[in-house]
Amino acid sequence: MDLQQRSLAKKIAAFATLASSGADRAARTDNPDQPLPPPTADILTLSRCTFGITEALARQIDRLGREQWLRRQLDWNRIDDSPVEEQLHKQTPTIYMSEAELAELGNGFRVASQLKQATLFRAMFSPRQLYEVMVEFWNNHFSIYHRDGAVILLKTLDDRDVIRPHALGKFRDLLHASSKSPAMLLYLDNHTNVAGTPNENYARELMELHTLGVDGGYTETDVQEVARCFTGWAIADWRSENKGKFQFYPNRHDQGAKTVLGRLIDPGGGIRDGEQVVDMLAAHPSTARFICTKLARHFVSDQPPQTLVERMSQVFLDTDGDIPSLLEEMILSEEFLATADAKFKRPMEYLMSALRCTNPTLERQSYASLGSYLYALGQLPFEWGPPDGYPDTAGYWTSTNGVLNRWNFASLLAGSRLPGISIDYQGLAGDNRSAEETVDSLAHRLLHRRLNRTHREAFIRFLEDKDPENRLADQGDFQERIPALIGLMLSSPYFQYR
Repeated sequence: MDLQQRSLAKKIAAFATLASSGADRAARTDNPDQPLPPPTADILTLSRCTFGITEALARQIDRLGREQWLRRQLDWNRIDDSPVEEQLHKQTPTIYMSEAELAELGNGFRVASQLKQATLFRAMFSPRQLYEVMVEFWNNHFSIYHRDGAVILLKTLDDRDVIRPHALGKFRDLLHASSKSPAMLLYLDNHTNVAGTPNENYARELMELHTLGVDGGYTETDVQEVARCFTGWAIADWRSENKGKFQFYPNRHDQGAKTVLGRLIDPGGGIRDGEQVVDMLAAHPSTARFICTKLARHFVSDQPPQTLVERMSQVFLDTDGDIPSLLEEMILSEEFLATADAKFKRPMEYLMSALRCTNPTLERQSYASLGSYLYALGQLPFEWGPPDGYPDTAGYWTSTNGVLNRWNFASLLAGSRLPGISIDYQGLAGDNRSAEETVDSLAHRLLHRRLNRTHREAFIRFLEDKDPENRLADQGDFQERIPALIGLMLSSPYFQYR
């Protein structure tokens, strides 16, 4: 690390400490000058319902109003996304291929890489922002590790044919689709689940992670019975004409009577045994509570208010798990508005929001460097090994190394030192003649909220280079320090939360 980088890192660390201690001090003294001033309701909504606020989005929600903007986003099929898909057809053609076409490629690494690239591209550029947020949420809920054998090919189909069509639909339909996903059945070993020697792995995760939750009221006997219901659910042989597709094998199915959660599954039902289980789990009150808790944890706070979870759970039961209805109940709630800065951005949220607010020029090879940073930060899409998905609470992501990697990324991005990525820092800052105007302009553009007095003065002092230890720009005026200021703002507590 050279002198300039060390100086910037020192400034960032000092500012982060200042902001944190200031907030703590404010909590003790009720001093209104110290906390981070809360964002407006519009900005809070954009921050949590998108992968990053842009100037265009800010203008759009201001014009439409928060409720109308939300309902437009929920009606995702009516938002034109064709320019994004046209680019993806050129850049990542494997995400549109059939099972047979993927099998013939024989290059799983290329298929997996293109799915990751498409995921980042959509998060960055799609106007269907809430939809893409929910695609990421459900991919994490029904987590499948990308490097598990043939899953490296099949996850592309799971993302396209299971998650994306149902991300803003009914939870029941999503659960049915996931239960017949070749990637899921292979990842959780249900392709080896046969009468006489059942494999319980999928049955256990179906109840513990996908529906009821670990405290949802099922027993070990229920796990065994559910496993029997799903015997014969597998994948067609790769040498057959249906290669890579879901297939039910009646000769592998346990045709005997089964009892799940106190309900008799009639013998001889064949594939209907598993389908009845999915219907039963999708309508269960424990599933409603588990899913609504996860949604509220993701969008509201690490410890979501029970009043909100209870209302959402009732909406879930009343609407057969209608996901848009759940989101509307949650996002328009008083609890949602009362929890600003309660959600620490996970790495993908942080990187995408930094890119979206700085509007960089991206070359195609830039996705490799973004992937490497997400890998270093611990959240490269589809790379979480266990089936429980990436953690969604701040405690997991706030290690010293994790925060340092964010600072490094912000510094490199602001200085246009990431391969294939460059930003127009003068355009971001605007044509301002003073440090004060520049700080205020960048705070509006990058942070979309006002600064408290202490933090604003700290940014101004940094830009004016009044600290004799600062060697970022020994010559020239404050304009030369704007990239460093951008990196500092993107590293500050104002940008770390949503």
